[in-house]
Amino acid sequence: MALYNTTEGYREVQLVTIDDPEYIAFMRRMADSRPGRGGPRQAGEVLGGLIERCVRHWLSSYVPLMEERILTWEQRMRNGRTGRMFRELDGVWAIDDVSLCLFEMKMTFPENMERGVGLKQLNVAAETLFASRRYEYILKRLVYVATEQVAVLEDLPVLEPNDENAELGVVWVPPDSVEAAAKELEIELPENWREPESREGHFEDPEREAWREFADTEARDAPVAADGEILADNPLAAALRRLQQNE
Repeated sequence: MALYNTTEGYREVQLVTIDDPEYIAFMRRMADSRPGRGGPRQAGEVLGGLIERCVRHWLSSYVPLMEERILTWEQRMRNGRTGRMFRELDGVWAIDDVSLCLFEMKMTFPENMERGVGLKQLNVAAETLFASRRYEYILKRLVYVATEQVAVLEDLPVLEPNDENAELGVVWVPPDSVEAAAKELEIELPENWREPESREGHFEDPEREAWREFADTEARDAPVAADGEILADNPLAAALRRLQQNE
């Protein structure tokens, strides 16, 4: 999504779950505009989604991660209209009522980690959340999966996952911890998932039919409860969960 250089004018900034009705409607519109969705996907994209799930599971043993990790806000567009925007966050920890810790997870090459890949996403998310005027402190964590640690941006401190003090730092996740989490989640990782070759090539999208169903807005209307919330067992929300779990 397009973001501008300032969060001035952002309104109704909040965090919601992936079952949020407006978020689901947004994803449906994206599906309608991407008819090619469901074709072969890059191996790195598929593997990254699996690793993210494992790392989130590992982190949850240290801190209580929020279910609300979809950042949404209203923003004035270039055409003068106001539109609701969404950004998925990898992990959010509510330290207290006015303090958050944001996690950006990456499994990448050493040179990318050295230059702090993921920091831009963290900065944008933090600036947007500050625009809500609800939070006074937002901590940012780059979460890297690697066998050997490197110097990130020369001097970023290495932190424990539950550190409540440092504004910015790096959390290192050992590959063995990823494999242990995968076993607990019953996720099958490729045998060579630690090697660069595991991120090469393409896979057929296992959610191809689910995405087509998800995108079929004319054939399916999301059932709602009396209070207006989308029912948990509605196939649209279920498809979105499966898609996010595999991305």
